[in-house]
Order: sequence, then C-alpha cells, then structure tokens
Amino acid sequence: MAASSPIGTPTTSQRAARPLWLAVLAGFSLLLGIITTIPQFYYVLFARGLVTIGPHSNFLGQIWYWYILSGDNTYQKVDPGVLAGAIEDAFLLGPLYFATGIGLWQRRAWVVPVGLITGAMILYAIIGFFLGDIFARLPTVTNGISYWASNLPYLIYPLWLLPTLLFRRSLFTRAE
Repeated sequence: MAASSPIGTPTTSQRAARPLWLAVLAGFSLLLGIITTIPQFYYVLFARGLVTIGPHSNFLGQIWYWYILSGDNTYQKVDPGVLAGAIEDAFLLGPLYFATGIGLWQRRAWVVPVGLITGAMILYAIIGFFLGDIFARLPTVTNGISYWASNLPYLIYPLWLLPTLLFRRSLFTRAE
C-alpha cells in the first residue's frame, strides 16, 4: 500500500502528474469565471441604478463603456432579456466556471457531472446567442473583431471541456 501525504491527498506514486493541457483547461475555466462573473454582476448593479457606465465612471464602468463602443451596443440601456442573461451569468454560470476549474485542477470525481452541466449550459447559450445574432444580421454589433474575440472563448470552452469529461473520465477517478 502506497503512503499518503499528511493532508490526505494522493502522492505522485498514487496518481499520475496532471497533464499540462488539463492545467490549461482548468485555468481557462477559472479565467472565464472571472471575466464572466465580475462584468455581468456589474451590469446587474447598473440595471438597478447602483453603478454607472461611462468614460468618467469607475474602472469597471469605463471598461463597460469601452466594450459598448467597441463591440456591442445592446448594453447601452437596460434590456430585460440582457438583464436575465447577466443574472444567469453572474449567479449561475460564473460560479460553475469556478467550481469546474477547481475540480479540473484537483482532478476530483465530482467535476464530471458539474462540468457536464457547465459545458452543456454554455454550449446551448452560446449557440443560441450566435444563431440569434447571425439570423438577425448582427444589428447591435459595432465592431466585429471585438464581438468575435469576446465570444469565441465561450464556444471553444465547451468544445474542449465536454469531450474531456466524457472521454477522459479516468483522469478524475481516485487511484487506490
């Protein structure tokens, strides 16, 4: 029987080293959690009139202002559909990105169902988002490069995460 470390985590003899690509995927998940949760929470606060968006606002308000002028002008006013998406991103998907990133990093078995939920939700959302915008001929987009650069990571992520969790499950089981 192999020895365990003092804090009860498997030693390197019990579990193979984390592949670099898996560490990158975990970091990608954590990064998406940050760049999703903070701005969308800010938009929820903006919708409630608690913060401003503009060139003379605070740092996050200025970033939002730059994004609006550079990419998508949907956010210039509070739209109920956009607000619903911001609430979902800030309070559901953002935390799921964090949880999935931690589970991937630590190679926990629970990351499989949590990650499948996360990946399925964002894949459904981003495909619907793209199709809606494409069929509507991108009426709110003022800068195509900014639009695609800020949205493509949300398509790449589930296309990488879901196959990993479905076909590489053995990475997330405990070595006995």
